[in-house]
Parts: sequence; structure tokens; C-alpha cells
Amino acid sequence: VSTSRYLLVTPRVRARHSSTAAVAAISTAVTMLFTGHKSFTTVILLGVGLLLLTILFLRSTHKLAGNDKFRIPATMPHAAELKQTASEVIQQQLRRDQIDLESIGHFVYSAYFDTRPTLNGRKYVRVITVLDRKAYEKELTCQFMHQSGHLSFSTVAKRSAIGAGMGHKQHYYKEFVLSCPVADDLSSATFVFIQTGDASLRSQVMRVRHNPLSLGQSPNNPRQIINCVSVTFGKPDEYRLIEWLEAQRLLKMDKVQLHFHHMTNKNFESVAQAYSAEGFVDVRKLGCPFCEAGQEESLGLLLMSPAINQCFYENLGRYTYTAVFDLDEIIVPQQHSDYPTLLSALEKRANSSSFAFRNWYHFSELGEDSSVDPRMYMLRHPYSTKQESPLGYSIKSIHKSCCVVALHNHFSWEDVPKPNTQSGHLPVPIDLGLNEHYKKCHFDEKTCKEMTDVKDRKDGLRLRQLLGKVLTESFRSRVKQIFG
Repeated sequence: VSTSRYLLVTPRVRARHSSTAAVAAISTAVTMLFTGHKSFTTVILLGVGLLLLTILFLRSTHKLAGNDKFRIPATMPHAAELKQTASEVIQQQLRRDQIDLESIGHFVYSAYFDTRPTLNGRKYVRVITVLDRKAYEKELTCQFMHQSGHLSFSTVAKRSAIGAGMGHKQHYYKEFVLSCPVADDLSSATFVFIQTGDASLRSQVMRVRHNPLSLGQSPNNPRQIINCVSVTFGKPDEYRLIEWLEAQRLLKMDKVQLHFHHMTNKNFESVAQAYSAEGFVDVRKLGCPFCEAGQEESLGLLLMSPAINQCFYENLGRYTYTAVFDLDEIIVPQQHSDYPTLLSALEKRANSSSFAFRNWYHFSELGEDSSVDPRMYMLRHPYSTKQESPLGYSIKSIHKSCCVVALHNHFSWEDVPKPNTQSGHLPVPIDLGLNEHYKKCHFDEKTCKEMTDVKDRKDGLRLRQLLGKVLTESFRSRVKQIFG
């Protein structure tokens, strides 16, 4: 926080100085009256003393619950207006049970406490948002409110980009995690809203959400790994979802969190809800305030990184690792039987914040294995391109939940301060793990022709070797259970 623009506020010291000044002024005035000095100066001193006492009384009835060590603006815009309307704002605009990642105000989605011990003794509120350029090019502040509804303190928000943004008509939108330091007493940061430094733009008030870590309820032995999936659009295939989820279950994924926007396949949703009922899947639905009819899938791409970060901060303290890969891909151990044993081996190689897996395409144009159940997509498409993607291109990652701050669909864009880890991400050798990516070729016609030449295809049988028979059995069992 810049000390040139902010004053160090110490309410108790300031009140003590004010009361001392008031008593001194009144005492002097009374002394002058009793000694016969009935001058204009006497009247002024008496008036000043009474005025100071009146101000102190009014302040005590409207005391803001702040922290003596925190810095707030010396001249906060519209502070009087905010005090008068705070209760009304909370009552009318606060979404009290923000279970889903919903659209709020100026595209501010959600706010979470971050109290990880790897933050060098600091605590933050992380606000997940998509901002218009007219907002993100200005200084932003987090204005906090006590659980009573009174304003408490404000801090300058540090912006961490989680996406490259997208232009639409006269706007340019961009995805961020805003980081705002808070006091040890989290009750003074029960609610928050974001505003520009000039107060020309302001979000609605929202409750800052807790996670097991901020509540002090983290288990002694947290579960191993969660997959935070970005966002799903349109009409994905329900059978592919079953195969994909069953494969992860067999690889010992503990939880998968899905995010839906503009879904048109009810069977797909039914599958997700069936897995949700048994606790393996969490389902979230996203709002998109800047989307227009017919453009949900293009502008909705701006929801991808916010969804991932919402999932990440919601689950702080529950899982040691956070994976990020989509419905058309899966990270496959090449030597180990499951994710826990793979991660244990990788931890011995480097103290990194993330493990980055090279991408290997299984384009549908490379052909199918007709002996496999036609409803199963991954096992039916074992053939891959002759070479994996270049290092750093379309990688997918598994992150240490202790050590990352701003997540993108491919890698972490910001880590916690060192020395918690020695390096950002470890490129995983392809003989240990790969991201197997199943889709239609999406490059230009010439490139696709070269990459899908059947003569050069490889028989990527690792998934079948690892899971083939048991995956087929579990897939068919689940299909029968859900659809009869």
C-alpha cells in the first residue's frame, strides 16, 4: 500500500488526542471566565471544546470496526454516502447463499479468504472477476465491511491476470484475481465491494466466502487431488462424460468440479448430477453478464479461468493438489498406476509449484478401433500424432494447492512468494506422464493433413493398457445404472 496516498489510522490514539484537546480548551475557557476574562477568545475556546466533544460523541455512535494497523484512504470517496446506504445495500443486493459462481455487479464473481501458511504470515481476500478496460486500467480498491454492516477498512487491490481477455463491440474484457490484504480479525472483512479509486465504478456488495483453511477446519490429512474443470458449453456427449469420469476415478482422482454455462444436453446434466449425488462430482452453473444471445460460446470463454480459480479457492485446505484439464483430455501416468504414486515420484525430482504435462493429440481423423464399445470415445481412439506438442504448448498442469495464486487453463500465472518452492513448474518427462487430448484436428487444413496422415500415426495404447478392461466394465455398469 502506498504510504504517499494513505494515512496510518490509529483510532484509539486519535480519539485520545481529540478528547485531550477538548478538555484543555474547555478548562482554559472556564478558568478565564472565573478570573474575569470575558473576551471573545474565551467564547471561541469554549465553543471549540464543546464542538470537539460533540464530534467524539457522534463518532462513538457510528464507530467503524477497523484494525489499528491498517491503512485506509485519507479522503475516501463518498464515505458518507456509503455509510448511510451500507445496510440497505447488504439487504437488497447481497446474495446470501452464493453457492454458484454468479454474476455480480461489474462482473465481480466471488471473493474468498486466503490464509495459507505459505503466504509469509499475511492474509488476503482473493476476488475473482472479469473487468472492462475502463475499470482495470484504473486503481482498484477493496472496501471491506464488518459483520455488523459498518465500513471497516479498505486496501488497494493487486491485479493478477488469469487470461488474455477478449474484445467485443466497444469493450475489452479481461480476467483477474484481485488480491487484497486483510487483518487477522476476519470478521472485519465479512463483506466486500470493489471500486475504482475515483469511485466512478463500484461493484455490488458480496459476502467473503470461507474455505476449510480460513475456518481452521482443514483435516490433518487432506485428500490428495481435485480436478477443477474450466467451463462446458453447448451439447457435449453424455457417454464421453461417463467414460472420462470413470477413468479419473480409477486413477484415484478424489473430486471433479464441473462448471456449466448455456448447456443444451439434459442427458449430460443428468449424468453430472448422478455423480454429484454420490459425492464424486461438484456441479456449478455460471452466469455471463456480458454474453449476448448466440454468442455464449465465444464470449463465454472469458468464464474459463474464473471458474478454475473459484474452484481452487473454494477448496483451499481440502486437497493437496489441484489438477486442471478438460472433458476432452486426461493426464495419463506412463509408468505409475495412478495419480498419487505419480505425484510422489515427481515430488522427489523438484520442489516446484506445478507439474506441467506435455500435450499429445488423438485426432479423430487418425481412425478408430472398431473392437471397442462405440459409446466409448477415448478407448476407441487410441491413435495419436507421431509426436507430442512442443514443450510449453497446450500443456496441462497439476498444481500444489499451497503454492499458486492465479491459475489459467494451462498453467499458473502467479505463484506464492519463495522460498516455499524453488521453481515455478516442472516439465514432466513424457516417459512419466502425458496429457492425452482427444478431439478433431483444429489447425489449418495443410497442418491437419500432415498431422493426421495415417501412415505416421502412433498406437497410443497406454490408457488401454492401464485401464482398458476395468474401465470398459465400470463404464457399462454406470450407463446401465443411470439410463437403465
